[in-house]
Amino acid sequence: MKFEVQFVNSTAIRLIAYSENTLRIIFHTGIAYDYTGVDRQVFENLCSAKSVGVEFNKIRNNYTYERISIKDSQKFLVSTVTQAIKSRLTVEV
Repeated sequence: MKFEVQFVNSTAIRLIAYSENTLRIIFHTGIAYDYTGVDRQVFENLCSAKSVGVEFNKIRNNYTYERISIKDSQKFLVSTVTQAIKSRLTVEV
């Protein structure tokens, strides 16, 4: 499954990712969850939110979710960072 990934500025959440109605949330603690049945607009709203945490609180109990193992969460993070390093990024300052 291919995910579109967005690192976010949040005290609790490290990144959010989206693929085929699945929203993946990875916290700074390494704990991660997949939320299913999520529309793409929910992901877009999270990406553009002033407060990712406030926006996430609207989501957390409204969708079916499954916790991802720490091992799989770390594997996803490493893969994301590795691919980002190999990619050309556009940075807004």
